[in-house]
Amino acid sequence: MGGTLRWIKRRAWSLAVAGALVLALGSTAWWVTHPDVFDEARGFGVGGKGFPAGGTWYFGAVITPERDERRTLELKSATPVVRSDTADAELEVFLCEVDPEAEVAGVGAQRREPTNICRVFEPVSDGMRFLTGGGEPRHELILRVRTTQPGVVRVEGIEVSYRDGLRRGTQVTGADVTVRAPADRSRQR
Repeated sequence: MGGTLRWIKRRAWSLAVAGALVLALGSTAWWVTHPDVFDEARGFGVGGKGFPAGGTWYFGAVITPERDERRTLELKSATPVVRSDTADAELEVFLCEVDPEAEVAGVGAQRREPTNICRVFEPVSDGMRFLTGGGEPRHELILRVRTTQPGVVRVEGIEVSYRDGLRRGTQVTGADVTVRAPADRSRQR
């Protein structure tokens, strides 16, 4: 009977150690694959009526608050999350390094390519560096919307895949953008 009790205690100890090891490995795997750098999408919206079909607009879609920790992320991709698109829109995400001499917080919404605000303005590509939080330079992700026909395009944030040190993650973040592109009445004579 004493041998059986010792065997049960050893077995219970082995199971407890194995369980703790599995829990530690699972927690580490979750931590590595679930970073939380960005705020959730739908924090604010931009867009409106009267953007003529065939026009191009640039919207400041993702910017991190000044109060956030300063981090350097390695971007893997940035893809608009399209809710609907009857305007057959061409969408692309760009990295903007805001020029401190421009004396603005970011791009906002504008019709021209924001090279007057961004000292670096390039399409997001794998391996591109993105800085978060306060300090200079400030980085922002810009959504370019080019409608090709009358209609409406609705984007609900940007799906950003990135690496933060050892951690890898994908988050949907940024602005909701709605562009209504009515038919240009001046061309319908």
